[in-house]
Amino acid sequence: MGDEELTDAQKLSLAQNFVTNSPPAQQTKVVEDVRALVGPDVLTQQNEANMLRMLNTKEFAAVALPDNSKVLLTPYGELPSGSFLDPASKQAVRVDHAKLSCLDVEPMDADQLAALESAAQYRDPIDAAMRAHVAESLPSGVVTTYGSSSTAGGVEIISCVAALASELSNYWAGRWWGEWKLTARAGGSSGQLAGTIKCNVHYFEDGNVQLTDGSSFACELPLTGDVGEAFAKKVAEFEREFVIKLEEIYQTLSEQVIQSLRRRLPITRTKFDWEKATVAKLAMDLQAQAGLR
Repeated sequence: MGDEELTDAQKLSLAQNFVTNSPPAQQTKVVEDVRALVGPDVLTQQNEANMLRMLNTKEFAAVALPDNSKVLLTPYGELPSGSFLDPASKQAVRVDHAKLSCLDVEPMDADQLAALESAAQYRDPIDAAMRAHVAESLPSGVVTTYGSSSTAGGVEIISCVAALASELSNYWAGRWWGEWKLTARAGGSSGQLAGTIKCNVHYFEDGNVQLTDGSSFACELPLTGDVGEAFAKKVAEFEREFVIKLEEIYQTLSEQVIQSLRRRLPITRTKFDWEKATVAKLAMDLQAQAGLR
């Protein structure tokens, strides 16, 4: 059983698992390695493009547009044609997923534009407030905010945030991404805010250490006053809560988990000096006793 050759379908499934779980900023290298393992007949250009599309939308990859603004590739903006909505510029963007570049843009169609404008009362101030918040707290971050009418007659606003930082020459990379959804009932004085935050940090000098974590949050949000400011303020509170949790994890890793894996000093509490002649003599005596000389 163990010597049986994997089928092409099994190879493709394994390849997809590797590619769609690539460490931050390293998908190109992962694709190259996977292609060498399974062969180009399995990892065809079409299969590769599809896997990278799945990865990019899962992790909210950012793409620069011709006007130098950026849009996130998310499931909420993906169109049946394969393009992605950019609500800020009211355009649909066609993307090269391997290069993470914009191939073309075109105006939203009438239905897409109508759906966006139906939620503009809340979407626009929330988008502006989230951009201001991210510019201050996450300078490399990108915000894309969607809006549409809900089935209950109200509106749904989804604000997505993502940031990527990497210095592969120094063996590290990290990604932070999150989504925040406000569901507002027609005529209601408050709505439901629910969101998730995720992060993935990878360090790989002389080893391979990767941390992936995430949390979910929810609360009621008043719809009176400045909705955008209230939205961004709650997001900031939840983000601080998440960062505190991460700091506690790092502290636990440092003080308990990692220290328990190795002893800093011998039981004598004194470093063993391997350079001393007595140590060399001891080694020779042990070898003699074991009949090795």
